[in-house]
Amino acid sequence: MGNLIVSMVNSTVLAATKETGLWNRIFGLDMQLLADVVIMGLAIFVLFLALSYLLFNPARELLQKRQDRIKEEMDASAKDKKEAAQLKSNYEAKIKEASKEVDEILSEGRKKALKRENEIVDEAKMEASRIVDRANKEIELNKSKMKDEVKQEMIAVASVMAGKIIAGNIDESKQKQLIDEALNEMGDETWQN
Repeated sequence: MGNLIVSMVNSTVLAATKETGLWNRIFGLDMQLLADVVIMGLAIFVLFLALSYLLFNPARELLQKRQDRIKEEMDASAKDKKEAAQLKSNYEAKIKEASKEVDEILSEGRKKALKRENEIVDEAKMEASRIVDRANKEIELNKSKMKDEVKQEMIAVASVMAGKIIAGNIDESKQKQLIDEALNEMGDETWQN
């Protein structure tokens, strides 16, 4: 194949030199030089293809892999950033929810405390009412005892007076005087209760 290319180049150069004899004289181009230039051009082209296959393509692949890796890292970074923003919003929502729960717990605690306060006040009122009732009962009991004592004293006074009346026939003025004395002895307070 190489010989075929060289012969084609030679024939092309030969035809060109016949037509361009003038160029040969001006630049000093000969057929060998032209053949060498064409062969050199083909060799450079083949070398370019070979280097492109051996060097440029792997370099391109390396650069493409690097671009893909950078793109993946950027995508992962954007994904992580999005997840972080979502986590942040979730945490903020949880904080708000926790704040609401704290407010509810505090509100419920206040309600329970107020209810307990009302219960304690009601119990205290009931206890005070019981104490007042007990005191009133004791007062009534003391009044009835006092009435019984007064009755007993009146009976004793009546007995004393009856004994005095029987002991001596006393007249009505004397009897009034004895009743007044008995009443003075017992005191005014006894009769007022």
